[in-house]
Amino acid sequence: MDDRFRLDGTDLGIDRAASVATLGTDGELYLRIQSAHVPETVAEWATVPPRILVSGLPVRFDDEGFGATLNQARHDDFALGDADGEAVLVLSSRFDLFGRVTIHAGDRVRLVVTAATPWSPEPWRIDVSLAFGGRRRASI
Repeated sequence: MDDRFRLDGTDLGIDRAASVATLGTDGELYLRIQSAHVPETVAEWATVPPRILVSGLPVRFDDEGFGATLNQARHDDFALGDADGEAVLVLSSRFDLFGRVTIHAGDRVRLVVTAATPWSPEPWRIDVSLAFGGRRRASI
């Protein structure tokens, strides 16, 4: 699986120099994944490519593998201070992400999520995959 940052099927690429993925010994995931390009739908006014920010997201083994589900309850925990963290798409504002975050083979993170924005009547579908750490080398 290659590194990618797809927004509604359009591959925006990944800026690897600006992207970071860390899985702490406490089992919490921290991500900053920067796309390489601005989506055409917002290119008139957006000057900075979108990025995904995830902080303090506990990942565990469950029925779907090793990862976490981003749902309203998780965002409520973040907002109420029951858990420190966030899971957002950043593009001029912050938009909550909903969907699934999975860690594969300990060295690849995958997000299959959606984010509702004012620029589209339907939530944006976001598919991100990034290699980090481990034995594999990501192709650049």
